[in-house]
Amino acid sequence: MASLQGTIDMGNITGMGLNPLHPEKFEQALDTLAHEQLHRWGAEVKFRNPDGTMNSALLGKDGTHWSYLLDTDGSILYGNDWRDNKDGTFTSVSAPKYYSALDLYLMGMIDKSQVPPMTLIENASIDPMKLPELGATISGTFKAIAIDDIIAAEGDRVPATGGSQKSFKTGFIFIAKPGTFAGSEPAGIENLRNAWAGRFASLTGGKGSIAEVAPFLMVQVLVTIRWSNHCKA
Repeated sequence: MASLQGTIDMGNITGMGLNPLHPEKFEQALDTLAHEQLHRWGAEVKFRNPDGTMNSALLGKDGTHWSYLLDTDGSILYGNDWRDNKDGTFTSVSAPKYYSALDLYLMGMIDKSQVPPMTLIENASIDPMKLPELGATISGTFKAIAIDDIIAAEGDRVPATGGSQKSFKTGFIFIAKPGTFAGSEPAGIENLRNAWAGRFASLTGGKGSIAEVAPFLMVQVLVTIRWSNHCKA
């Protein structure tokens, strides 16, 4: 029998959004699921300095998210997607929306050979706990962090990619106070469940799946919305 590996409290999910025809709120719900699911594996890793000491500079908010100064290619677990302007400054060019290569390695979705060196910007005057900031430009010194630097501190991932779990059963439980159940919530949760299966598959490059749920990619919903709005106009 499989054991429970974790829980995610989505709070007031009805206020967050269960209707894909309201894409902003629906995306918020999917982003929250993607973020909290990723906490099963990260972010808590350190790396080893050349002198053998341990370094926690990859970490940011609460010590469980990526540093504001780390180039995470727009990881949903924070950091930024930093563009090197080649003049000593860096600009954040995308919002947090993805699972980075480091995220995918920690999840067991890809091998360490698929994780390129990461940029860590060194600037003692900037708080690494800050949240991602699309469009921000900062100054600093480029520092390359290799996956082998992380493995030197944390050890190899166990199990390795070839034997890691990639399909996950996810149950959704809706709790309502007496007298507040409207009756429409189960259909909305089913919307979210199906869309989450598609989003998880997309975020993991097709390597991960939500078991026993047919993937439903959000792009299909957005195309329908654009067509409907055009007809109304």
